[in-house]
Amino acid sequence: MPAWFRLLILLVVLLSGMGRRAVAQSQPLDKLMRQAQLPMPDSSRVLLLCQISDQYWALRTDSAGAYARRALALARRIHYRHGEGEALNRLGAALRESNLAQALELFQQSLHVAESIHDRALQAQNLRSIGIIYVYLRDRHQGMSYYFRALRIGQALQDERRMVIELSNIGLGYDLFNQVDSARYYQEQAYALAQRLHTPTNYILYGLGQVARKQGRTAQALDFYRRSIAESRQIGHERGANFAYVGLATLYQQLGRPDSSIYYARLGCRAAQSNGFLRGVLNASTLLTQNFQAKGPADSTLKYQSLVLAMKDTLFGQEKVMHLQSIDYNARERARQAAADQAALKTRYRTYALLAGVVALLLLVGLLARHERQQRQTNAALQESLAELKATQFQLVQREKMAFLGELTAGVAHELQNPLGFVKQFAAVSTDLIDEINGAQRLARDGKLEREILDGLKQNLLNISQHGQRATAIIKGMLEHSRTGTAQREAADLNALAQENLRLAYEGLRNHDPQFNATLTTHFDEHLAPTPVVAQDLGRVLLNLCTNALYAVRQRQQQGNEPGYTPEITVTTRRAFDTVTIRVRDNGTGIPESVKAKIFQPFFTTKPVGEGTGLGLSLSHDIVSTGHGGTLVVESQEGEGTEFVITLPLN
Repeated sequence: MPAWFRLLILLVVLLSGMGRRAVAQSQPLDKLMRQAQLPMPDSSRVLLLCQISDQYWALRTDSAGAYARRALALARRIHYRHGEGEALNRLGAALRESNLAQALELFQQSLHVAESIHDRALQAQNLRSIGIIYVYLRDRHQGMSYYFRALRIGQALQDERRMVIELSNIGLGYDLFNQVDSARYYQEQAYALAQRLHTPTNYILYGLGQVARKQGRTAQALDFYRRSIAESRQIGHERGANFAYVGLATLYQQLGRPDSSIYYARLGCRAAQSNGFLRGVLNASTLLTQNFQAKGPADSTLKYQSLVLAMKDTLFGQEKVMHLQSIDYNARERARQAAADQAALKTRYRTYALLAGVVALLLLVGLLARHERQQRQTNAALQESLAELKATQFQLVQREKMAFLGELTAGVAHELQNPLGFVKQFAAVSTDLIDEINGAQRLARDGKLEREILDGLKQNLLNISQHGQRATAIIKGMLEHSRTGTAQREAADLNALAQENLRLAYEGLRNHDPQFNATLTTHFDEHLAPTPVVAQDLGRVLLNLCTNALYAVRQRQQQGNEPGYTPEITVTTRRAFDTVTIRVRDNGTGIPESVKAKIFQPFFTTKPVGEGTGLGLSLSHDIVSTGHGGTLVVESQEGEGTEFVITLPLN
């Protein structure tokens, strides 16, 4: 078939596809077009034109290219480098279906701009775009390498929306090379993240449908394809609809249902024609040709076979040019590297000549012997200074240790001195009471006086017991400090651990004050897997934080200044990429700024005497930081509430 005839077929088919259905603008596109009518700075207009090009890319590539060219011209006129890089990328995406070689050149130019201005997000976007071209060319090593480089940048930027796109592209790449297990792994990761972020999933659903079809899970494949079509139609994404229609048609062809296969392949062909997606037209036409060859009629077979030949001539002819340009590009790179190596060699020779001249000058002046003597003297002085420095450093370390030990001992002694002083005081008073009752018995027996003395004696003994228990609690806290981080880590359900300790803290306070009530709210990450921790130690931390939170809301309630106040404690868990976060929040009294910096210090407490040892938060901080390698931080607003945030690394 002559090349001019194939080109004529291509033009007629694309124009007929555009005529059958006008491109319906999406709501986001309508909004952007209205914004374009408003006055704004030129740099903002460049980015707005790029956004319009993005929206048109899913609808019609020729319009996407037109807006990208307008953005590029404006960016270059105002010397806006970031906008120039964005516009080059959009123009490359619009031309990728009609001219692979030019698209690759535009992506490389955009990548160079992104690297020169250190724009990591734009770098990732261009790496993904270049990877798509190499995947088109069936170059598995190059294509997947660019995809994974883009994913690593997204992870470094902690840009989860970008990571959804990269993970899905990697899954589609593995599907194209028939590595089904790897394709399923990355598509499921992308789907879970997209669900959490509420971002579009039409491409991911298509990828999951491909995996299910190749694994023989027919019902699931049908469900995935249909959901992808529905979502693509909802957001006006013609290219995504083409992929899902062709996947569904392929499935029906495998099931031996040619009529259904033809129906969906035609829908896919129309969607691709409307978008200007030549590769989508080729895939749909290939399926239609196969179905009509098996079923008839012959004229339909000839029609779509001609369209297949026209598409292949357009696409694969350009890919040959692409390969030639790639070879030429590699040759130019090798020549450039050789020239750079030669220039570096000349520079090295000049450096050697300069050094030789310096050495000759030193020899002629006759300073070498003198320099050697001075060097020996300097080395001796340096050795002596180094020895003195080490001795001084050792002394400073010892002093620091002794100072820390003295501070710790003073803290323990100060804390123990209070309860022990009370014990001594109440014991002396009790002795006096006993002497008094003995003296009263010798004189005259007075029952009322005896009862008063015995009641006082009983109260003194209770006070002695209370302060003795406080001394025991201080010693127990110090012992727990010394044991922090010694247990073996095991996988534990952090949601269950947080729920249990919140319940224990609430029941403990309710036993002390049955009239107290509070609202307990939990937001647990359902996808949080068992995490290796020392469950007993971490439970102690959660119990302490929940107890403190309940104490704070009870204090605010007892102040009685807010009639409509309702105590509330909220515990939240969430898994990020490589960490787990646990948050304990209350709407209590809050922590003043002057106190916030001291709350993790041993023996520091804001509770009244007898209600706290000042070791709970200090111990919790040591368990999280030293025992688990994580962090424990506090965020608080006085009078509004406090939130403690535990962050634990997964590795």
